[in-house]
Amino acid sequence: MEFQSVLENRRSVRAFRPDALSQEQIDRLLRAACLAPVGSALYRDVHITVVRDQEKLLKLCEAAWKRFSSVEVVREIAGEADTDPEAGVRRPNLFYGASVVFFLSHRRQTLQPGIEWANVTAVAEQMHLAAVDMGLGSCFMWGALESMRMFPELDHTELLRLPADFEPLLGLAVGYAADAPKKERPQREIGVDYI
Repeated sequence: MEFQSVLENRRSVRAFRPDALSQEQIDRLLRAACLAPVGSALYRDVHITVVRDQEKLLKLCEAAWKRFSSVEVVREIAGEADTDPEAGVRRPNLFYGASVVFFLSHRRQTLQPGIEWANVTAVAEQMHLAAVDMGLGSCFMWGALESMRMFPELDHTELLRLPADFEPLLGLAVGYAADAPKKERPQREIGVDYI
């Protein structure tokens, strides 16, 4: 796919088919990650954990279920709530049923505050665009990880078996989109100033 087409076809997929990705597809995504820019070329400070185990992914959702247990909180964050007046907010798979979720972690550091977020975001975006090029869907994931920071008693990051002194910052859910993309996308604008 030509690069401009990749950019124009990029979208966040929030419903996946259960079909598994092949090891070759996973390897291509990991290769794309290794081509991303990382501050001061400190690639050793970035770590990727590939999770295919759906039970572990659901366990990683527990803190977010607590965070979003009130309809009011869900509406404040998402605008709409998928609720049943009697049952309250559902406990959805926050990874949208993706067959693979890549968790991007970074070594804790204080030398360059904020560089960890720039690094994992650059890596995730590179993988996100590679997924589009491969005909796959993907979506950045942050809520489950942020929720575990908010509720330490439900912090299940040990399931990710991270190297010592690494913290998971971002996830990328990848798989086959359940639905065909909408033909038209709204034109989005970002404010720009010229100085």
